[in-house]
Amino acid sequence: MGKKVKVVFDTNVWVSIFLEDVLFDEFSQRQQDLTVYVSNDIIQELSRVLLYPRIIKVLEKNGISEKDVLRAIAVNSKMVEPKLKLKLLNEDAEDNKILECALAAGANVIVSGDKHLLKLSKFRKTKILTPRQFFDYLENP
Repeated sequence: MGKKVKVVFDTNVWVSIFLEDVLFDEFSQRQQDLTVYVSNDIIQELSRVLLYPRIIKVLEKNGISEKDVLRAIAVNSKMVEPKLKLKLLNEDAEDNKILECALAAGANVIVSGDKHLLKLSKFRKTKILTPRQFFDYLENP
């Protein structure tokens, strides 16, 4: 692959990467093809989600702490500070932070399992894909 794909992962995808071996392996194999972006808002939401008891239990079973996850994200992504606050998604206003990050990063793709984001299918020039669609897309961008 030539140019790196600029991507923003939704919180649910970040959690899945660290909980599901298949997704983790796929991400690890393709990481060199990606420039992954996050914002403070995404990191804050992820910090909250990683403290859910069921998430902690699975992470512990895999020998991972929430700090390990946040450290790995910090090392493998670039931080952007969105300048624009969006109010595009009213059903789940929290999802606007993903769009804001993608806009600030000039992302090619948002990867999400969230139905509100997926329903859009595209935000400006940014495609919105499920993880499976994303890895297929990487084969033929």
